[in-house]
Amino acid sequence: MVDTGWAGTFPELLHLLKEKDIDVGDIEYLVITHFHPDHAGLVEDIKDHGARLIVHHAQVSAMGTLKKFFKPEHNFREIEAKNNITVSTPESRTLLKKAGIDGEIIPTPGHSEDSISLIVDECCAFTGDLPNLSLAAAYGDPELMDSWETIQSYRVKTIYPGHGNPFSL
Repeated sequence: MVDTGWAGTFPELLHLLKEKDIDVGDIEYLVITHFHPDHAGLVEDIKDHGARLIVHHAQVSAMGTLKKFFKPEHNFREIEAKNNITVSTPESRTLLKKAGIDGEIIPTPGHSEDSISLIVDECCAFTGDLPNLSLAAAYGDPELMDSWETIQSYRVKTIYPGHGNPFSL
C-alpha cells in the first residue's frame, strides 16, 4: 500500500478496501511517500493488522516530526519503530523483488526533504505530492528537476500522484 490517509479515518479506509474486496490484513507492506498528515496518519492502524512499514534512509529523520501536525482530537498514533524496515535504494529493490515488484524506492525531494517515489520498472511511479513536471519546470527549482530526471531515467510511462488523476509521461 502506498500512503495511508488522515488519522481518524480508519473506518473510511476499511470501507474503501471492502469495496475493492481487500482485507486490511492482506496488506503486507506500506510505503509512505512523505511524512505529512494526509499521507501517513493511519500507519500504526494498518501496522496493527500485520503490515510492515518500509522507510527509506532519506525519511528516517522526518518520521518523528509527523506528530506536530496533529491535535489530540485527531486520534493520531505516533509511528513506532517496531516492524519497520529501513532500506537504501538498492536494498529496496531486493525487498520489493521478494514482494513480486520489479522496482525501487528512490528519494525525490522537492515537495519535502523526505519525499520518495516508488518506481515500478518501465511501468509507473507513485510520486506523492511531488509537483508535476510542468510545474517543476515553471518553478525553476533544480532539486525538483533533478527528482523528475531521476524518475524519467526509469522509463516509467504513468505517474500516480498522491492527489489527482494518474497521467502519462
